[in-house]
Amino acid sequence: MAITFISHSSAETEEDQANVDSVRGELRKRLPDFGWEVRVDDQLPPGVDWRWVLHQWLEECDAAVVLVSRDWPKSPWFKREVEILLHRRAAGAGLTVVPVVLRGYTTGELRRSEISRLADPQCIVQGDMAGEAVAARVAERLGELGACASTAAMRSMTVKIEHCLGEVNDRFPLRNMARALGSTTEWMFPTASEGRRLIAHQCLTQVPTQRVPGAVKEVEFFLALDRLNNLISMLLPTWIDPAGVRPLVSGGRHVVATLAGAWTDTARQHIHRASYFSGDYCIQAVSLVAGEAQEEEHLEACLTAVRALLKTEDEDELPLEGQVLFLVIDPAGTELGVVGNLVRTLIDRFPWLNVIVLTDQDDPAGLGAQLGRTLHIPLHPDAERRVARTRLALDEIRADRNGRGKDQVW
Repeated sequence: MAITFISHSSAETEEDQANVDSVRGELRKRLPDFGWEVRVDDQLPPGVDWRWVLHQWLEECDAAVVLVSRDWPKSPWFKREVEILLHRRAAGAGLTVVPVVLRGYTTGELRRSEISRLADPQCIVQGDMAGEAVAARVAERLGELGACASTAAMRSMTVKIEHCLGEVNDRFPLRNMARALGSTTEWMFPTASEGRRLIAHQCLTQVPTQRVPGAVKEVEFFLALDRLNNLISMLLPTWIDPAGVRPLVSGGRHVVATLAGAWTDTARQHIHRASYFSGDYCIQAVSLVAGEAQEEEHLEACLTAVRALLKTEDEDELPLEGQVLFLVIDPAGTELGVVGNLVRTLIDRFPWLNVIVLTDQDDPAGLGAQLGRTLHIPLHPDAERRVARTRLALDEIRADRNGRGKDQVW
């Protein structure tokens, strides 16, 4: 889960302390519903080195909610926390800081204080709001940023998308892109960096394919061609639900899967989406061509693909540590019984090999299932046609950019 840290200081009066506790408690209840793991110092058990733990939390958090009360100047540690957070943000870390000015303090006082830079982002001012209402405002700000980048591969993907959008420093096209992808957030991003981060996290979730071309058009003018191409490549598979394909790369044993698609590129997109949970993968695809000695020809074609996956002529080699290898088989009219025999031969010989067969048969049992995990991936009958239309629209955007160039007048 994404991590949010709650920074606060103790208050002198019982009324002010009760208010701090109320806001903090409501945040702890509400933010996990939006995919956030909440960390706050009252979670620390007795006897731990609290300074060391808090330093770790300050360095690891993806967002911080800073509760600014009128008594904060009496807490040197609170000031230290704010300095660390602002330094991380200034250094370009993917960190969102949400200042909450609590009752009894004002934004004017904050701007005149030693931590005046904390007022740079848009502050939430409590005023007469109860703790529950304040937490709701914070959740609105952080909600869509809390998409669960729960693996290193997911975090790497968000970094890559943010990098592609790194030349977009205008918040308006970023907001428009987020809306085109389906965001319902109404507020303007305080910084372009936060806008890029929201979009990257949106791409971890399922996005209807027809939304992608319009989203790309919102920012294409700002991007160099290489970044535009990379962005398109990463957005194209977002029509696939990552959770639905996660079993392709989890479980510790190879998988035999059937995919109700007609194109090997559809399988490639599904594997790419599943890689959000594993990272390193390689794919080879084989189309089975009928012939007089079809079984021998099919096996040799698959063995050639396996050698390409291993990057060696020695079929006894094993994949590199952490690498997941896939062989996609297009039966191309070959009887599934013949395909099943081929799959069983392959996974008996290569226990680490993952096989995906393009067929609408929803039971992989006849394709070597008894030797590994099984998975059937259904598709909407119109899915591949819709994706083909999206690809065509994105190719037109690429072609238009090739003709114009980033810095030419439109």
